[in-house]
Amino acid sequence: MKISSCLLSIVATCALLACSDDAEPAGGASQGGASDGGEGSGGSASGGGGGVPGLACGADVSIAELDSGSWDAGFTIAGFTGPDGIAPLVYDFAEGPDGSLVAAGRFQWLDGERVPPLMRLANGEWEPARTEWELPAPGDGFSAIAIADSGAVALATNDSFGPRDGEIWLDEGAGLVSIGSFEGQVRSLAWFGGALWVAGVFTLDETAIAGLAVWDGTSWASAPSGPIDGSAYELFVDGATIYVGGTFAEVGGISAANVAAYDGSAWSAFDFPEALMIYALTTDADGELYAGGAYGPFEEASGVARWVGDEWQTLGAGLAQYETRGVVADLVAHDGVVEATGCFSSANGKPSSDGSAPARGFARWDGASWVSLADDTNGEQGAWFQPLACGDEGPTAIWDASQQRLAFAAQSLFAGGSFAGVDGVLSQSIASRDDVGWHAVGADALGVGGSIDRVATGGDDCRLFGLGTFTHVGGEPVDARLVSFDGASWRAFADSLPADAYCPALDVSPEGKVAVGCMVFPPKGNAVGRVLVLDGDMLVEAPLEGLGPIMTVAFADGALYVAGGSGAGYLARVDGDQVTMIEAGFDGIVNQIDVRAANDIVVASAFTNIGALPAARIARFDGSAWSPLAGGLPGQVLALARDADTTYVSTYDEGNGAFLLGAFDGSEWAELATPAAGLTPQTYFSFNSFEILDGAIIASGTAELDDGSGRGVLVYRDGQLSALGGGVGAITVGNVALGNQSLWVAGVIAQAGSGDSAVSSVGIAKLGWQR
Repeated sequence: MKISSCLLSIVATCALLACSDDAEPAGGASQGGASDGGEGSGGSASGGGGGVPGLACGADVSIAELDSGSWDAGFTIAGFTGPDGIAPLVYDFAEGPDGSLVAAGRFQWLDGERVPPLMRLANGEWEPARTEWELPAPGDGFSAIAIADSGAVALATNDSFGPRDGEIWLDEGAGLVSIGSFEGQVRSLAWFGGALWVAGVFTLDETAIAGLAVWDGTSWASAPSGPIDGSAYELFVDGATIYVGGTFAEVGGISAANVAAYDGSAWSAFDFPEALMIYALTTDADGELYAGGAYGPFEEASGVARWVGDEWQTLGAGLAQYETRGVVADLVAHDGVVEATGCFSSANGKPSSDGSAPARGFARWDGASWVSLADDTNGEQGAWFQPLACGDEGPTAIWDASQQRLAFAAQSLFAGGSFAGVDGVLSQSIASRDDVGWHAVGADALGVGGSIDRVATGGDDCRLFGLGTFTHVGGEPVDARLVSFDGASWRAFADSLPADAYCPALDVSPEGKVAVGCMVFPPKGNAVGRVLVLDGDMLVEAPLEGLGPIMTVAFADGALYVAGGSGAGYLARVDGDQVTMIEAGFDGIVNQIDVRAANDIVVASAFTNIGALPAARIARFDGSAWSPLAGGLPGQVLALARDADTTYVSTYDEGNGAFLLGAFDGSEWAELATPAAGLTPQTYFSFNSFEILDGAIIASGTAELDDGSGRGVLVYRDGQLSALGGGVGAITVGNVALGNQSLWVAGVIAQAGSGDSAVSSVGIAKLGWQR
């Protein structure tokens, strides 16, 4: 079972080129201190990812200035962040003898500072749990932790990819040592009776002990009195008893369906035959035993059960994931309540049940019914790949669940996992809750919850505008697609488009006029194009008719150029509220345009013909007629730019070759990305935009240099490719925009720079320099 992740009405309209941003800041977050006031980045006169000479913003920037720049660490977010790719994650909590709370997982930064994957909350502040590492802290972090009353610490290293394996580390006061290695993954560690218990889907190397193992200080053994015949996921110690939950039918020499207990001398069965997996066990102050996991019929609410007499009974009407059973990953009992986290969307039954209430992954049992701890069902977005597993997809699925663990410390509930936040609060991988509500861990910063996918600048102050899919900017929730940054704070702009509208195009003129290109999907019929312009603090629809779906827009030559299409493509010019269709005969969409003047336009994308004219994916318009560029291109064009003498493209490999960084000198095409230049093209590499600056090409996309020194944003000059500032770590990089003292990078970004110089930069990145 997997989860599917998932404006203001206005009346005012205005002529397209008469709208401007002239209102006072309103709506967005107000955060300061991360940027030089009044800076921005260069607007582009070529939509779809191109740069042309004479940019109003950044026109006097040199490539040497970019070389001297550094990435701004202020554009991070609250919580534990990490590098790009799979989301950072808090796997486990443990309480130390001094009452401090320790979080273990896969993460690298907090508050923009690099941290180890083991952090301690003491006196209200998070700090590294260790300052000395006798064994190097693993890059993939830890999946489990246990701290004994003596202070001894046990850790299980994590492995997120491929054939997973790891080690058990132990520090009993003399430093970390490895006491065993395993294949698989460890879910839970516990100290009991002076021994360390290990649970998970694993097999210890050399001993072949699997599923549940015990370290007595000198050697490994199976569970006392007999091995487990499956896997244990949960270990919970209550005084003189250790409870074991998982997927098994026998442990310690007795028959026990999925839950059992050991008191130091004998095992007892708490049979739960209806359970698929038991992930959580706890007891309350009265000694009542609770179990959480995946159990019962798929179509019935469940999630948490209490042991009553000699059977398990679901608490209340149960927890549900839409119209199916909920899956509970962890439980914690305190102060007369039991709190649960996991994969569920409603409490007190399925959403269709009487008395049910939205509960997005967090709920509390108060002794009589379930109370939601997270009502917001819209969620928060992050800049990482989120597997969105519920935990019942297979034996190892729980390690990919968004919600992992709970802990109660310092009169607050702490939640850990890979989530982007809780109940409208952006806080990556960890959040806390008190009587007031949920709170971010760490300080709010200027990063983005989600991603700014396209950037552009313009106006006298070279203000940055960003278009994307996000739920938060600067730590504050926003309901918008377009935001601006003035050097100190974000501002959000509402629009009246339906929620499912797609808006891929943005440009800003040198005068500061802002245009956004979208496509809207009516209940019946084909998608239609919409141009929105900025009017004060609102994006309003321009009164234009006859436009198909829009893929790109560009201000140039005193007008706005618009291109797109669906089955067929088009190119149009907009002057005020008048639309002139330049060409509607493309046999495929147009998503790249480079406009120098009305009689010098290059367009590119997936088309092969313009009317009867063969033009393989790229063509030039001279004001009266179209002409192909040489023999055309082998695949759809993803990026396009020109300088005075050369046209540059990046194309998609459709099985007949491609250009990663192709250059046309007026007579033939050549590939500039070569092993000799430091980059060997791969079929999965691409560039999404080019910016031409000072004789160099700034290329943004997914390509990585052969020596591994950087990726994301590369610079081609003098026949060589290098990573700008060490590159940008991102699932994908959109485009860049230049300013007088900054370069902004759009995309699903998680970090900027590389090695020791890397910084946490989430949803957007900024390279800045001083003059």
